[in-house]
Amino acid sequence: MKTIIFARRNLKEMLNDILSLFFMIVLPAFLLVLMVTLNKNIGLNETFAVENFVPSIIIFSFPFSAMFSGVLVSRDRSNSFLARLFVSPLKAHHYIVGYMLPLLIISFIQIIFLYIVGIILGLKISIYIIVSLPFLVLISFLFVNVGLLFGSTLKEQQVGGVGSIFIQFVAFLGGVWFPLEIVGGAFEIAGKILPFYHCIQLAQKTLAGNFQNVLLHTAIIIGYTILVALLAIFSFKKKMIE
Repeated sequence: MKTIIFARRNLKEMLNDILSLFFMIVLPAFLLVLMVTLNKNIGLNETFAVENFVPSIIIFSFPFSAMFSGVLVSRDRSNSFLARLFVSPLKAHHYIVGYMLPLLIISFIQIIFLYIVGIILGLKISIYIIVSLPFLVLISFLFVNVGLLFGSTLKEQQVGGVGSIFIQFVAFLGGVWFPLEIVGGAFEIAGKILPFYHCIQLAQKTLAGNFQNVLLHTAIIIGYTILVALLAIFSFKKKMIE
């Protein structure tokens, strides 16, 4: 119950921040409409076809949640809010779950909202939209833990800068704007070592009903999620001790 109360407080903090809601939900939707419409009118490339770009832009929306959740955790640290809570009976896992739950709720809202926008733009309604949901929620876990890691290790003023760089990393090394194969070389290798490319591939393939290499993409994402989660938990517990 205490964890739920803490999670509800965090959700209210995020929903009351109009700027963060704009970047997490409105901006990705605007980019989706813009690029899909341009592609229909002037034929950019298959990257911006609605069936490809909807899952890509959903993944692109997750780093914004990570950044603003990092800001919230870091702000709570800087204004001594967490320090006061640390004297309460709550344990480390209560705090971590209390931050994770609202982030997962917001991630689910992002997924549903962007799918609705995609359907309006011509995305075919199929059973694979439902099939893709648990995979997208799994992917969101990775970014939720990145946000907790940012908030546990960085100052509030640093989270915005690092978060902006992280967003660009996800976009370019994940293949949101263009396939990695176009650039090739070290860029492509780096992109395929990191999890973001696999996030987009998993989202696109499950939506298309193509399950080739899905287990490989899923395993890589789970591996990175566990690694980042352990780092976030370690950092958070260290701050509790301090």
